[in-house]
Amino acid sequence: MVNTCVAKGCENKQKTYSNTMFHRFPKSVEQRRLWLAALGIPPTTPEMKINQYRVCEEHFKREDYEKKMQYALKKKVLRLKKTAVPSVFDTEAERSASSMPGDLGDVQEEVEESIHLFVELPQSTPQKSRTSDFKAPLPSHSTATRKKSLSVLAPSWTQQLDTASLPMVTAVCSPRRGLTFAEPQDTSQAEMDISASSAFDISMTSEPAAEPADTSFVPLSTPSSSTTGSSTNLSDQTGGWRERKWIVNESKLIELFQRCPSCGAPLCNLNRHKKIVGSQITIKCECDNGHTGEWQSCPDTRGMPENNLLASAATLFTGATYTDIADWAGLLNLQLPHNTTYNNIQSSYLIPTIEETYKKQENAIRARLICQTLDGEDLHICGDGRSDSPGHSAKYTTYSFMDDTTKQIVLFDLIQVTQAKSSVAMEPMGFKKGLDKLLNDGIAVKVVTTDRHPSIRKMMREDYPDVIHQFDPWHVTKGIKKKLVVAANRSTCKDLAPWIRSVTNHMWWSSSSCKGDTKELQRRWTSILHHIRGVHRWEEDGTEYRCFHDDLSADEQRMKKWLKHGSPAYTALYEVVMDTRLLKDLNHMTLFKHTGQLEVFHNSLLKYCPKRLHFPYPSMQARTMLAVMDHNENHDKPRQQATTVAGLKRYNIVYQKQSKQWIQKPVYTKTTQRFRDEIMEGVIQRRLDPSVKYKDPSSHVQVPQLAANIGVLKPSKEDIREGHTSRFRAKDQRT
Repeated sequence: MVNTCVAKGCENKQKTYSNTMFHRFPKSVEQRRLWLAALGIPPTTPEMKINQYRVCEEHFKREDYEKKMQYALKKKVLRLKKTAVPSVFDTEAERSASSMPGDLGDVQEEVEESIHLFVELPQSTPQKSRTSDFKAPLPSHSTATRKKSLSVLAPSWTQQLDTASLPMVTAVCSPRRGLTFAEPQDTSQAEMDISASSAFDISMTSEPAAEPADTSFVPLSTPSSSTTGSSTNLSDQTGGWRERKWIVNESKLIELFQRCPSCGAPLCNLNRHKKIVGSQITIKCECDNGHTGEWQSCPDTRGMPENNLLASAATLFTGATYTDIADWAGLLNLQLPHNTTYNNIQSSYLIPTIEETYKKQENAIRARLICQTLDGEDLHICGDGRSDSPGHSAKYTTYSFMDDTTKQIVLFDLIQVTQAKSSVAMEPMGFKKGLDKLLNDGIAVKVVTTDRHPSIRKMMREDYPDVIHQFDPWHVTKGIKKKLVVAANRSTCKDLAPWIRSVTNHMWWSSSSCKGDTKELQRRWTSILHHIRGVHRWEEDGTEYRCFHDDLSADEQRMKKWLKHGSPAYTALYEVVMDTRLLKDLNHMTLFKHTGQLEVFHNSLLKYCPKRLHFPYPSMQARTMLAVMDHNENHDKPRQQATTVAGLKRYNIVYQKQSKQWIQKPVYTKTTQRFRDEIMEGVIQRRLDPSVKYKDPSSHVQVPQLAANIGVLKPSKEDIREGHTSRFRAKDQRT
């Protein structure tokens, strides 16, 4: 199927040998609406149909394009800007004139550097056979305003030209197109013959290095990985790490190398030589007539197969592990870099690039907080620790601080157990290191919210008396609920069970409505002891108080299962509510600060650092940085709730085992990971940097020297083996 430009009155068609660029509609909803409005297409057009539409380059201005680096060709090419909108709608004559070559000053130098033009080729070059069935017509000389030209796709195999019938070739380049070869004015040739093998060269190969000894081997142009398709714009899909990739069977790949692309001679297994380097396959061919060629499945990035680098980067940046990806690929017999290669790439390129990108983001956030302090604004943060395994046997603890206003992770500290006395001491150590960093940078931290960790509570009281310390109501409510559940399980206190949810909700209401008044918070919290007995008006210290709910009717008052004063259930509730430590902790809950968003971050951290897997310190640190960048990208502004096609908000119906009720939860839009693109670009640039040495420890991220064990040196294997005694061996000796 040949795509035609969707603009009204435009007859440009997307063909294999056309040099006109065609563009798909943007994926962004807002940008797509602008395109539809500019082209006069109804906005109600189905999305599936819009995806098939194409717009040619003649409806865009020159400033709608920008130059971007194409690493496969090692040069800059023109790409349509993301903000571009079709705005040129002229007559047919004006469109014809706009396609004529002109003003090539800005691209002439680039064309001369990246494309080899061969004029007056040696007469020893063999002439193409005229017996082929495949012919590409050349336009005859015409006086039309549009200059007719033949687009030449850059092949990587050698292709021979008939220099006798084509005495001179002149280069013509359009500002937004590739190189074209204009037809000579004095030629009488109406068509150019290209053999079937030559047609294969153009679409499927990449250029090898020319052999000086073989004068008949003449490369036509720079390497190209162009692919042809009826609905895909070649210029928008070729080159760069984002280029589309396919899974191809080896047998189907060898079918493309059955004949020599130069002379058409058949090739057998003896003529083909395969070389496999991880995910890259290189095929070298030499026919009986002496023609040679080389094809690679992916380009090299400073000597390293690019797909090896990209496959390793995609594995780490998506939070996967090499073991899982290799297991999946092994079942398909899909070729991947070896585990050793992956680890070397990770240490030399991936982890340093992650750290560099993260440091930029962290410095930007820190600079914003410093400016906020200079403007006289105080900073409210919340902190919480996350261990890599449950219980008291954790090796790592990640302590993170979040800005209460923006919900962004300000910084984190990764603590290894060998840095502390025990796994329990890692969380206070991470808290102190992080808070000291903020204060030493001159950031005015006014409020810090944490859980009720005893060590952190003592640290805040003694070392940071000027900083207000708040407790998370969720952690407090969780402790209250545990005590009430234990009490309600006793046979004498079963009447307390229906009131557990109401008591926990009452704690949230008391903290959120006290308006910073400590005495008011305590009074509201203890008022539950009156309400739960059916008493809604009472007197304290000569002042009358009442419940904030509406007055209950006589039927409602009678139907409620109130607790009797002095009953075992009421006594158990009284002990929990009037607990001395709890009443003291209420002084740290007046501002109603909670760490709910930090728990959300810890949930996303499981994607990159699952607790059931162990990672070395550098990998653990890099994966935590990825989780932070992922969270900050999707929480710098509130996520929108997803909607249906009809515009209705989406919900999921979930059954809660604890409450034994069906509830609805909103469905939010999918998260984005645009930060990965920047890191992928950084990996390519780091590989292109000759100062970075592959597998050189100097190119790795420097991590602190940490002891392998706590206080006990690791003995040698020989000592362990000599001191080992097996009970089975002693049993055999006795018998």
